[in-house]
Amino acid sequence: PSKLIDHRIVFLGAGEAGIGIGELIAYAIHERDGISVSEARKNIWYLDSQGLITEARDKAEKLPHHKHRFAHDASAFKGPLSSLEDAVRQIKPTMIIGVSAQPGTFTKQVCKLMAENNKVPIIFALSNPTHKCECSAQEAYDWTKGKCVFASGSPFGTITSHGRTFEPGQGNNAYIFPGLALGVIAAEAKRIPESLFYDTAVCLAEQVTDKDYLRGSLYPKLEKIREVSLNIAVGVADSCFKLNIARVKEQPKDTRKWIQSKMTDFKY
Repeated sequence: PSKLIDHRIVFLGAGEAGIGIGELIAYAIHERDGISVSEARKNIWYLDSQGLITEARDKAEKLPHHKHRFAHDASAFKGPLSSLEDAVRQIKPTMIIGVSAQPGTFTKQVCKLMAENNKVPIIFALSNPTHKCECSAQEAYDWTKGKCVFASGSPFGTITSHGRTFEPGQGNNAYIFPGLALGVIAAEAKRIPESLFYDTAVCLAEQVTDKDYLRGSLYPKLEKIREVSLNIAVGVADSCFKLNIARVKEQPKDTRKWIQSKMTDFKY
């Protein structure tokens, strides 16, 4: 799908950090496609250790507070929903995201189903360190015949599969937090609203080039991290002034130069 609203997303793992990722995706759908955040959450499903989180389970088990908002009506699905394979068969997600710290849970059958259901399946195995990753990059590419878009929480290096060479990106907060922190500190932000995280994600995505996509990465090369962080910090600082949450009284005429002056240069 070309629009975020058209994606169906299944998370494996429903801890508070994983739920936070889903909340930000729901906010992004709201921002990009104009529907409410609560409506956007209906595109996103979670599995915990007991199976798919549903409205019926929430009523029966009184699920923890952070899971309530993703406990959807699953009455339209027929058959079991206790495993990830069940959920992939029933929901037919375009994207699966692993935040479970359970290695090997993105099985060969799950990945094959993703490839059968989608022209370009999206597989994010975000748990780290490497030995806790839901599947390896090699497995994801091999099992989807090189069709998938893959990212992981741990680095996997260069992968060769089905006649192609991939350099999958690492879904790591190193791309986000340095620039975000620099921007809010420079602007002396009173608070950090959800919109700043969204703006930061958009800014990062805009720095991914066609060459990055061709090598199989959804992220810029890590060697560009200072430039990436600078661009994010500039965007965050500008947003702080726009939202009127900056304590700095006067917005600088050249935000980029102002931010650069606050960055440490290790070259002497």
